[in-house]
Amino acid sequence: MATESDPATTRITVVLDKPSDWHNWLFIRQDSAQRSDLWQYVNPDIAADELSELKEPVEPKLTDYKEGAESLGSLSADDRESYKWDYKRYRERYTTWSRKSRALADFNSEISKTVAKRHLYLLWSKSTPYERLVTLKQHLAPTDATRRRELIGKYAALQAPARGKKVEEWLRTWVDVTNQCKELKLAETTGTRA
Repeated sequence: MATESDPATTRITVVLDKPSDWHNWLFIRQDSAQRSDLWQYVNPDIAADELSELKEPVEPKLTDYKEGAESLGSLSADDRESYKWDYKRYRERYTTWSRKSRALADFNSEISKTVAKRHLYLLWSKSTPYERLVTLKQHLAPTDATRRRELIGKYAALQAPARGKKVEEWLRTWVDVTNQCKELKLAETTGTRA
């Protein structure tokens, strides 16, 4: 597992400041959430009532196996084995839940640390990562039409020769813009205008 101090690790941070930052910013947040298996709890494209919920597992009780039981000794051998097996499974599930809970809190903090200062007011009353992502999407995600228009403009600007620009920079921009255009299936790169 790579850490921030690992020299082979490159840490990329995109600050969400304007609609044109949205897709790269969300990609990095999604990648971060998926590393901790959290995306199903925070995906802003899913309605709140359809979202998976991270629930703390319920600890098995001796009374679940025998009414009035207060110790393992008061259970039959079969019930004792069932209880031990269920308790072991509970501990495993609890460890997973605890790890995901901490990761969710860290992810919540990561969201606020990567939003431009002028947009932090949007998050003040939002306590969960899902609420924050949905709010940011509503305010800062470009509409598909806007994104298409911006990409067509960038693509058209790249049609001119790279005068005064470094060729490597122009080529890197060309690859980036054409890949985004292909992702949206714009005619400029996939249709008859390609």
